[in-house]
Amino acid sequence: MKMRLSLCVFALGLTHVLVGQNNSTEVHVTLKETVPVFEHCGHIEEDAHAQQTCFNRFIMSHIMNELQWPEGLEENGRVFVEVLFDATGKITQVESVRSYDDLAAIEAVRAIKSLPDPVEPAKLQGVNSKYSCIIPVSFER
Repeated sequence: MKMRLSLCVFALGLTHVLVGQNNSTEVHVTLKETVPVFEHCGHIEEDAHAQQTCFNRFIMSHIMNELQWPEGLEENGRVFVEVLFDATGKITQVESVRSYDDLAAIEAVRAIKSLPDPVEPAKLQGVNSKYSCIIPVSFER
């Protein structure tokens, strides 16, 4: 039995264009966003790309160790699970937003809910912030 987990790549640097009232002035602002930091990734301080990579790998590794093929699940497919972190870093909501099968959705949500809380919350422009991501989980035999 083979199961695979895939993770989305999340945007680290977002650029927004703010347009003045007369629509003639453009101001480019780069928003610095960092992901929540799990204890395993706490050694990475200033490199947002390395933090993102560690975040993705930690989640993938944890879920791969937790995920089990549900009894009664008969076909391969993919489940998309949304995870919400609050401004303190706690996981506040985990829900399936799209699934090919209810049994797979329940198992994917269970595996993701077993993640430990991060030791540091996500930050936007250096301020603690909420963070949301969607994790696609593939079930394959």
